[in-house]
Amino acid sequence: MRKLAACFALFVLVTVFAVSTPAQQGPKPADSAHRAEAAQPADFYRLEFVLEELDPAGKPVNSRSFTTTADAVGRRHSSITVGSKIPITTGGDQFQYIDIGTKITASDIHEDGKDLAFNLIADVSSMDAPRVVAGASKPVLRQNVWNGDVLVPVGKPTVVFKSDSLDSKGSMQLEVTVTKMQ
Repeated sequence: MRKLAACFALFVLVTVFAVSTPAQQGPKPADSAHRAEAAQPADFYRLEFVLEELDPAGKPVNSRSFTTTADAVGRRHSSITVGSKIPITTGGDQFQYIDIGTKITASDIHEDGKDLAFNLIADVSSMDAPRVVAGASKPVLRQNVWNGDVLVPVGKPTVVFKSDSLDSKGSMQLEVTVTKMQ
C-alpha cells in the first residue's frame, strides 16, 4: 500500500511539474500577440466635448463641458452619461422612468496619421413644457441624436455635429478637442 501511495505521489509531482513549465511547450500564438500588444505603450488622449446651444445669431446661450480619456492602441471605447430619470405616468398609478440628459460614446478609437479617428454617438435629450392633449397634460421630450465617424486634429477644437433646433431659430452643436496625454 505504501508503494502504491509513493508511486501516486511521484505521478502527481511529475504531472504538476510538466503542466507548470509551459516554456517547453512553446508560446501560443495568442500569448505572443498579447505580449506584443502589452509591450507597445498605450497612447492615451483626453477628449473634451463642449455642447452648446446657440441663438439665431450663432452666439452661445448655454454650454456644457464633458471630458474623458481614451486609449488609441486597443481601439477601445469611452463614454459619458449625465442626466436624470424622469417618471412618466403610463396609466392609473403605474409609471416608467425615462432617461434624459447627455450621453456621448466614442468607439473604435485609433490614430490616423497625426489625427484621431473614432465613431462618435451623441444623444442629447431634455424635457420641455407639458402640452395639453385630449384634455390631459402630457410631457414633451426633446432629443438630438448624432452618429458618425469623425477625424479630429490633435489640439484643435473641432465642431463635429451641428443641427437646427426644431422649436426655435437657434441651433445646437458639439465640439471636441483632442489632446495627447504625456
